[in-house]
Amino acid sequence: MPVQRDTTPTSEMIYPHPRSRPAAASHVRRCGTRLRGSPGAGSVFAVHRLTPLIALALLVACSQPPPAPGQPAGAPVPAASSVAPGPKDSPGVQADGEVVSAVQWFEGSFEEAQAAAKAAGKRLFVDVGAYWCPPCRKLDEEVFTQREVGEALGRDYVAVHIDAEKGEGPDFVTRYRVQAYPTLLVLEAGGLEQGRLVDAMAPAELLAALGEIARGGNVLAALEAAVQAGPDDLEARYRLGNAYALAARRAEAEAELGKVIASDPDNARGLASRAMADRAAFLVAKQDGDPERAIALYRELQQKFPTAKESLRAYRQIGRELHKLGRDDEAVASLEAMVTAEPGNVDLKSAFGWFSFRERCRPEAGLKAVDAGIALDPQNADLHYVRAELRHQLGDGAGALDSIREAAEIEPESAFYKRQVRRFTRLAAEQAALRPASGPAGKGGA
Repeated sequence: MPVQRDTTPTSEMIYPHPRSRPAAASHVRRCGTRLRGSPGAGSVFAVHRLTPLIALALLVACSQPPPAPGQPAGAPVPAASSVAPGPKDSPGVQADGEVVSAVQWFEGSFEEAQAAAKAAGKRLFVDVGAYWCPPCRKLDEEVFTQREVGEALGRDYVAVHIDAEKGEGPDFVTRYRVQAYPTLLVLEAGGLEQGRLVDAMAPAELLAALGEIARGGNVLAALEAAVQAGPDDLEARYRLGNAYALAARRAEAEAELGKVIASDPDNARGLASRAMADRAAFLVAKQDGDPERAIALYRELQQKFPTAKESLRAYRQIGRELHKLGRDDEAVASLEAMVTAEPGNVDLKSAFGWFSFRERCRPEAGLKAVDAGIALDPQNADLHYVRAELRHQLGDGAGALDSIREAAEIEPESAFYKRQVRRFTRLAAEQAALRPASGPAGKGGA
C-alpha cells in the first residue's frame, strides 16, 4: 500500500520533519520516530557503497549532527519536476508537494521494530537521515516512491526511518557511528549490522546493493584489493581511507589518510588537502569528539595549503568547533573571514547562513550574510529559504513567510518548497497568535 507523506512538522517542532496523511489502509512514515533500542549492539561495518567526498561541503553538511535539531544543507533543493506525480494516493510526489511512499515504514520504537523483524524472520532496513539533506530528499521523492523498491523492502525487511536529529535519533546515530546522511543500515533483528550504504542512489542500484549485502558481499574488501593491486595508486588509497572514515573504522582510516598526505606533500594531486580535511572532520571532530584538536588540524591545513578549496571550507568547520566550545564570537569571526576571502562568492554567504541556522549561532550575523548574497543573486531560491529559517529564529514570522514564498516562486516545481510554504504559514499564524500574550518571540525562534 502506498504511504502519503506531507513532510510538515507538528506545531511543537522547530524544524520540519515528514508527517503524513495516510492513504487508505496504509502505514505512515514518520521521520520523528522515537528510538528506545538498547545500546551496545555489535556492528559489522560491511560497507557496500561508500562514495568518496564529491564535495566536502556537502558531506560535512550531511554528516555532522549538530547540538540542536535540524541543519539544512547549503545545496540547492532538488526540484520535484523529475518525479512524475501520479493520481492521488499513488506512490510519487503529489501536486501539492506531499510524498506518497511505496515503502511500508514501521510505526513504533526501534525495539518494537526489532521484535517485529524477529517474529517475521526478516532483517531491518534502517534509513537514517535529516529533512534538510538533499540526498535524503532524493531518496524520499525518487527512490522510496518506486513500487519495486517498496515490494523488495516489504518482502525481505522491516523498514524503519530514523530522524537523526529528533527524539532518540541522536543516540541511534552514536550507537551505529553514522558518519553521513543518508546512511542505510541493514541489521539483523537483534541489531547486529550486516551492511551499510551511504548516499542516495537509483532504485536499481539500491536493490543491487541490498542483494550484495544479502549475499555477504563487501565493497571495502574490493577497495582494499584495489590498493593491494596498485599500492602506488594514490587515488585508490584515498578512496579506501575515505571509506574507512565513513564506516567509523578509525585506525584504518588514519593509516590510509596518513599515507595519502605523506605521498602528496605539495598537494599537487589535490589529495593531501582532502585527506587532511577528512581526518579533521570524520576522525577527530566526529569520532574523537575533540574540538580543540580538530581546530588545530584545520588550521594546519590552511597554513600548509592556503589555496586549496578545503582550506576555504575549513573556516566553516572551525566555526562549528568553536561554537561547540561556546566561543561564538570567534566562530562568527571565522565565518566572516571565509566570506571576506571571496567577497563575490554567493555560495560562501549561503554557507554562513546555513551555519548560523544549523548551529543556532548568531542568526543575525548569518542573516546579514544571506542578505548580501541575495543582493548579488536575487534568483537564488536556496538563499531565500535560509533567510526564511533565520527570520523565523529571530522571531519574524511574517518575514519568514515572505522569504519562503520568494523561494517557491523562483522554483515553483519544488515539492520541498511547497511543503515549507505550508509550514511557515502555520508558524507565522502561531507566532502572531502568541504575540499579544507574550510579546515578540526571542532570538531562539519558536
